[in-house]
Order: sequence, then structure tokens, then C-alpha cells
Amino acid sequence: MGIPTVTIVTDPFLTLSRGTQKSQGLTDMCFVTVPHPLGMISKAEVNAKVDAAFDDIVKAATQWKPTKEKDSAQVKPYPAKTFKFSGTYADVNEMFQKRKWSLSLPIVPPTVDKVQAMLKGTKRDPAEVLWVVPPRQGMLTVELVATLGVMAGAKPEHMPLLIATVEAMADPIAAWRGPTTTTAATVPVFFISGPIIEKLKLNPGTGTAGGENPVTNALGYFVNLVGDVVGGSVPPNFDKSTHGSSYDLVAMVFTENTKENPWKTSYAEEAGFKPTDSIVTHFSAYLGNANIDHDSKTGQRLLTTLSTGLLGSASGLASCMADYDASYAINNKVSFAFVVLCPEHAATIAKDFPVQQDAREFMRETAAMPYKFYSQETCVPPKDFGPYNEDTFIPRFKKTESIKFFVSGGPGKQSQIWVPFPQNFKPVSKKIAD
Repeated sequence: MGIPTVTIVTDPFLTLSRGTQKSQGLTDMCFVTVPHPLGMISKAEVNAKVDAAFDDIVKAATQWKPTKEKDSAQVKPYPAKTFKFSGTYADVNEMFQKRKWSLSLPIVPPTVDKVQAMLKGTKRDPAEVLWVVPPRQGMLTVELVATLGVMAGAKPEHMPLLIATVEAMADPIAAWRGPTTTTAATVPVFFISGPIIEKLKLNPGTGTAGGENPVTNALGYFVNLVGDVVGGSVPPNFDKSTHGSSYDLVAMVFTENTKENPWKTSYAEEAGFKPTDSIVTHFSAYLGNANIDHDSKTGQRLLTTLSTGLLGSASGLASCMADYDASYAINNKVSFAFVVLCPEHAATIAKDFPVQQDAREFMRETAAMPYKFYSQETCVPPKDFGPYNEDTFIPRFKKTESIKFFVSGGPGKQSQIWVPFPQNFKPVSKKIAD
């Protein structure tokens, strides 16, 4: 448009900025770097950094010219190229790691025959592009899903689950670019509900998200192969997570314990699907927090414990009256919470709350604290809330829909609360093909 622009970034984020630029189809952009950090320093320190960079900014705005670099031709994603390799299992793994085709964990070599066998597990066209995976914008075909599935240890009968999982990840509501490039320790979390649990012999009981079930372990590994190998979300370049976590290798996968659900309604049904449907639900979350309560003997008392845990979860002090139906993120407000109830906690709650929605509403009302404890800059109650002062109790969530229950796990009075990375407003559920 003929308007000179300068993008200012702190030095550790230049590689991410360059990568984002290219992923958006821009051959060149003008960047000026300033020393990190800019947040949580004094105004005088910020001004000093501005003064030091001012000449560079003026020069960039008046003299910089884009290069005449040509767009690199997009490699056709299908059919995938094949090659011959001779060596041991260890040699294959070393080669894949050197080429950044895998993570630091071993893979099953994706031989042509294994990939072809995987493709028999779906009726989808192998050439179909399911997702252009950010931040690198790698093209993920059905054939590549099969390939990564082989590498992760999946089997042909798992293909419908893998494809539905990718479709959940690809949904715009999931905002995959944000969680996979942020400095926060975000975790891709998945919840499986429906008849597929029994069909694939998944584990809804003890150790459901961290046990030895080969299917969910393969799925968790597959998710990160997609994100890292295809999407390029690898530290320290695209993935800027300050600490990271082991979930960057194998994602969290919870399986619903329908038999121990006292409300007799699956999460799939609560999400609007048929009782015969199998679904996978996804969102990117902050690390979950444990809620251990061996003592509460009533549903009201136990829900109060869980409400306290909710207030202490990520962004708890920044979120008040967050609206589940909001159409955009504002001030890091987290718009829902996934309460993973152990069967014993669920049974205690159901005795006093035979209708699940009543329990969720009680928890929403209880998850409140005085206004003075919230972040004053980000917690702004809506106009319809009415008058308030610093001692007024204000709920974290505006609507019952913001509280989700998911019964999972085995014996033991321990439940978990997971809240999404702020860009996510609703959990994404996709039906798994029969």
C-alpha cells in the first residue's frame, strides 16, 4: 500500500516473528529488535529502550526496502516421496531425529507397507488435506496422518480416532497457533467419550491419562508429531514456552468412565451428540491442578472445595464474570473449566445433586470471591451485574455452561480442574467415524 511499517520485537522473539511472517505468505518484513523484556519493568526502563532503538526505527521506516526474494514453490503434499534406507532400528531413529521428522522419542519406521495398511482403516482420500498446520503451515494429508500414526504406534483401526482428533485440533476455535507459540506451559488435552472406548479397549479407570493403554499413548504421541513435525512448534524457535512440559511429547488423553457416571448421561450427550456417538473433545489448557478431598461428605461441601481449586487455577485472578458465549478474548479471561471428576467425588456430588446441571450451577455460584482479590485491571463486571465494591463477591463465570463435568479415572478421592488457554472459548468436539 506504500505505507512504510516497522515491526518492533524483543530479541528472543525475532525467529518466531520471521517464521510467522513467512507462514502468512509475506516474503519480507522490516523488524527492529529491542532487548528483552518489556513487561514488568519501570516506565523509565521502557523509555530508555525506546530511546536506544529510536534511530534504528527511523532508519528502518525511511530507508528499508524489501528483498526481491521469490516465493518458494509449495511442495505437493501427495503422494509422499519414498526412499530406500539400510540400517538398524536405531539408525532409522537417528536419521529421523537429525532430519527433524520425529521428536526425541523413538518411532516405528513408517514403511510403505505399514502406511498402506493404516490407510485401510479409513475411507477418506489419502490425498485430502485435512489441515494446514500452524505456525509453519505444513500440509497434513490423510496419508501423512497414517504415516505419523504408524510412527506413534497406532494401528489401522485407530485411523477414525486420529482423523477426528486432527479435525478438533484444526477447528478455528482451538486457535492452535496461540497455544503452540506462547510462553505459557500450555498442554493439548483430549477427552474421549462414547462406545469407541469399549470398542478400542481404552482405559477409563485407574491411570486413565497416564497408564499403559497403547491406544491413548499412541494418540498423545501422534498429536505432538503433528504439532512439531508438521507444524514446527519446536523450542526455542516457534515454541516459546518458558518451561515447557513432558506433555509436549505425549499429550494428555482422558477417557470417560461412563459406568461410574452417577448421572448416567455421557459427556457426548451433554455436548449435544447422540448416545450412540463417539466423540473426541479438545482444547489447549494450562497445566491442570489437583483437587484432593478425602473428607467432604456432602455434595455441597465437595463442590465448595472444587470451586476453591477453580479460583486458584490459571488466570483465576484475571477472570471474573467470564462469558462462555463471548466471541473474542479480552484481558486473558478464561471462559470455561473442565472438571475431571473421579468416580468417588462424582458419586458424593450426585447424592445431593441428582441433576448434573444443578451441581454445575452451584459450583459456578460458589466459585466467587471479593472483588478486591481479582486483578483490578482485568476484572470488570458487566453493566448488568449491578453495584459492587471491593468486598462484593463476584463469580468467576457468568453462565452455568462454563462449568463442564467429565467423569474419569479409578478409586481415590482426587479430581482435576483444567482451564483453557485464553484464546479458547469453547471445547471443540468432533464425532469419530464409525
